[in-house]
Amino acid sequence: MNATAPHPLADDAALRHCRRLVRRQALKAAGVSALPVAGVDLFVNAHLLKSTIDEISSVHGLAPQQIAALPPALRTRVDDLAAEVGSYLIGRVVTQQVLFGAVRALGVRLSAQQAAKLAPVAGLAASAALSGWMFKRLCDRHIEQCRRVQAALPRLAGPQHEVIDLQPGLHH
Repeated sequence: MNATAPHPLADDAALRHCRRLVRRQALKAAGVSALPVAGVDLFVNAHLLKSTIDEISSVHGLAPQQIAALPPALRTRVDDLAAEVGSYLIGRVVTQQVLFGAVRALGVRLSAQQAAKLAPVAGLAASAALSGWMFKRLCDRHIEQCRRVQAALPRLAGPQHEVIDLQPGLHH
């Protein structure tokens, strides 16, 4: 097997890993947003989002340090492809400004989520649902953008996590 071409099973495993991570983190984001303390959810959810986006990028070989290690022509191609797919997050260090830019790309206003917290329990539930949905939507979008960029770069290394062979010795 060519060391630079991703193994199809590894690609499927990477997708499952990322989707499972996003579901778990989105539930945490929703839970934090249900807390009646204004502002805490933004801080915690921004941290959760940053770590999740970083993990997704890394799994796809598109973290800033991974891209920096590529040859210059390939780095330029990654940048061009990231712009082409409309990614605010591929190959960038995730900062608060970058996250807000990505959220704005979803067309969702954070103020609506914060305003929902002013209502009683129903407002907290609405805020939690909106936060979880935004988190999942943003991360799912990032997964798709990473996959599109990775697919367009056949020389880009495959997923950057280990795939465990559960049945060693049963290779055909």
